[in-house]
Amino acid sequence: MNRATFAARFLVLSAVFAMAAAAGCDRSGQADRAVFDSGYAALEAGQWDQAVKDFSRYLRMDPDSPNRGEVYYYRGQALVHLKRPDEAKADFLRAIGAGVHEPVDQYARIALGNLYYEEANDVEAIKQYAAVLKNPHSEVPVPLVLLRTGVALQRLGKWDTGKRYLEYLVAHYPKTAVAGQAARYLQADAFSVQTGAFSSRTTAATQARQVQQAGFAAQLAPVSGNGRPLTAVQVGRARTYAEASVLANRLRSAGFDTLIVP
Repeated sequence: MNRATFAARFLVLSAVFAMAAAAGCDRSGQADRAVFDSGYAALEAGQWDQAVKDFSRYLRMDPDSPNRGEVYYYRGQALVHLKRPDEAKADFLRAIGAGVHEPVDQYARIALGNLYYEEANDVEAIKQYAAVLKNPHSEVPVPLVLLRTGVALQRLGKWDTGKRYLEYLVAHYPKTAVAGQAARYLQADAFSVQTGAFSSRTTAATQARQVQQAGFAAQLAPVSGNGRPLTAVQVGRARTYAEASVLANRLRSAGFDTLIVP
């Protein structure tokens, strides 16, 4: 969720707090509002620990708050920045379970899907993304969700299905930054493990011989990096990301740097 969307949701919650105060929930409501405001300010300032503390305090003060779903989402975002993914996932699930309104429910699913995606838990990532793509809210980043759905399917070896999502992305969102990434995946039908990419073809050939001497079949492939043509050393052809990961582990054990590429 971007800064503008955060601000819009903050105004909605502020209005809810104001209505609660008008209904007579004065002292308690004002205290809750102050704690929430503090947590939100910390979140916007990148003070992740303080945000977690304030949102946790808010939830303890009013565990049945109708706003708790959004607070779980905000706390989950702070936990992501603190590199506490398991706790963040639990909060995103709580946000979804609390029945938050759109688009926060979809943002929670995207955030949850992203954590699974980064862990290469592609089955769970696809489930969360699919729930969003059924009826995406206008504020959610549909191109990114399409890209990650397509790539996750490819990583599972479902190249044709993944290709359909990527083709839709390129056709309907051609001017987005992720459309260029999608085009690269559209040209592939397998994964390789890259051990290096060099401006000098001679240097690349030298490393390829070293890889071959270690017992792996290496090949040279043209790639680009920062707009410059490079020559990469690549090994293998794996149908799934899991198979490529096994090969990457073997190469790392032999002393080579690795990068799995489509």
